[in-house]
Amino acid sequence: MFILTKRFGRIEIGEKQVISFTGPILGFSETKYVVLHQQDESPFDFLQSIENEDLTFVVINPFHFFEDYEINIDSQWLESLNIQNDRDIDILVIVTVRNAEDITCNLKAPILLNNKNQLAAQIILDHSEYSTRHPLFEKAKGEGSNADPIEK
Repeated sequence: MFILTKRFGRIEIGEKQVISFTGPILGFSETKYVVLHQQDESPFDFLQSIENEDLTFVVINPFHFFEDYEINIDSQWLESLNIQNDRDIDILVIVTVRNAEDITCNLKAPILLNNKNQLAAQIILDHSEYSTRHPLFEKAKGEGSNADPIEK
């Protein structure tokens, strides 16, 4: 099947690539998407709506950037997505790029994807340390300070 996208133009996808969300992503109404992987080894992928050509999210696997990221999946989600084992789950988070210095990701509301049946859901985590605007890249120590790095 072919879909139209604002970012990528007309692209062909297989029926089995279509991801059906059990409910829409927070703030949106669309429930059918496809993950588009970049050609290079980039950690960034695109979650493209097949219902709205203008709607594309940049997504990442949060574990590539945050090794200590923890997610406890409620049994209701395991049942509603028909998840049988851990290997069936892909976890994605949405990345927001406001400018080169302000790139954040939503660690508070990850997307669970059953890669066996292409069912997905965005869930809200109870972890208070996670936010919807978590910096993707930590600033280097001393960045932005006027301190002279060379002692005289």
